[in-house]
Amino acid sequence: MRFNLSTYSAKSRLVLTLSTLAIIVLPFLNILRLDIPTLRFYFLNTVLWVDEFYLLFLILMLGLWIIVFFAMLYGRVWCGWVCPQTVMSHVARWFESNSARLLNYRPKRAGFGKKFAFYALTSVQMGALSVFIGYNLVAYFVDPYRMLSDLMSWSMHPLVVKFILGIAVLVFLDAMFLRELFCTRACPYGMMQLLVTDKKTQIVNYDNERKDDCLACDACVRCCRMGIDIRESPYQTECVYCGDCVDACKKVLGKKGKEGLISFSWGESKARDTWYEKLGLVDSKRWIIVGLTVVFGTGLISLTNLRQPLSLSASGDRTTLYRVGSDSLVYNDYTVRMENRGMTDGTFRLECRVANNPMSTCVVYPEDNPIPLRSREKVTFKMAISTDGASLNPGPNRFELQATSVEDESISTVAEIAFFMPDEYD
Repeated sequence: MRFNLSTYSAKSRLVLTLSTLAIIVLPFLNILRLDIPTLRFYFLNTVLWVDEFYLLFLILMLGLWIIVFFAMLYGRVWCGWVCPQTVMSHVARWFESNSARLLNYRPKRAGFGKKFAFYALTSVQMGALSVFIGYNLVAYFVDPYRMLSDLMSWSMHPLVVKFILGIAVLVFLDAMFLRELFCTRACPYGMMQLLVTDKKTQIVNYDNERKDDCLACDACVRCCRMGIDIRESPYQTECVYCGDCVDACKKVLGKKGKEGLISFSWGESKARDTWYEKLGLVDSKRWIIVGLTVVFGTGLISLTNLRQPLSLSASGDRTTLYRVGSDSLVYNDYTVRMENRGMTDGTFRLECRVANNPMSTCVVYPEDNPIPLRSREKVTFKMAISTDGASLNPGPNRFELQATSVEDESISTVAEIAFFMPDEYD
């Protein structure tokens, strides 16, 4: 089966379909998801924790930066080519046309019964989709697999159910009654675009120099989902750059052997000769921003990959600073917390050493060593550490507790602890 992508309408529908599929699968693949119950943020299949807020902040800043940069280059192309609001409007109209075809519904001739059936059938279809959208949106904040399991066993948490249904109601009302009205009156992205665009931002431009070629057929107006006339101005904030008017004008004038009067251009300039100009990189400012974005993104991904997927901390029992065993060794007791922050199960070996003192040795006494930890499992346990006391000072000494993955020794982390020695020890 071949796809005809010769029109902007076909291209935008393909991009809308692919972007919608991406939005649906992102939470299931843990590519981008904030799990509120566990305070974990999933980014590129890596789990970040609440104490790694700096990484989360940088990721959000990169996302905002890309959105602003995208708007500066391409204007409101997001609205017509990617935005879920546009997808819902398309799907709602498809439901309406599908219902009308099934019921042989014609608004001007239909009686009350057929109108009721038409709206009921459309509402049922849109209602089912709205519930799915509610589930998918909540899946960005609650484990989607856990929700699905709870749904199958009818044990889903009431608060989760309320959020899903609440979102579903809002989506249903939006799709059935607002649609593009939301885009023109309330969309924050459309308002933000006015702040970041300049004279070289992409626009849908009507060629006034050839306006005598216009047949006044109004095909560009009839096809516009936003209800505007692009001939009046290319800077109308309602325009979502879908390209339907470009296709309509090209089709009409093409029959006359002429080029269409409406086209995409970078500001008032129509120059799109080189490959980089066709991408919108028409001046040095845009090249600089692209370079900064690449550096920022590469650095963030590298920083995320370099972090250790293992957390280790220990606190000493200070009710009894130390104890001397029958073996003449000095013991300190600790409460240890370990957390496998990786996406795979692992086994971790605990060791200790005396910092900056190779003459002294120490031994750890956990119940199990190595310690098995499932992915995202956190354990807290008590254990003792002993030393022979060679070359150690009375009072606190700096020890290092180290946990290392048995499967991959590159996964290792160290926690500094204080080890107390008695005032007099032989």
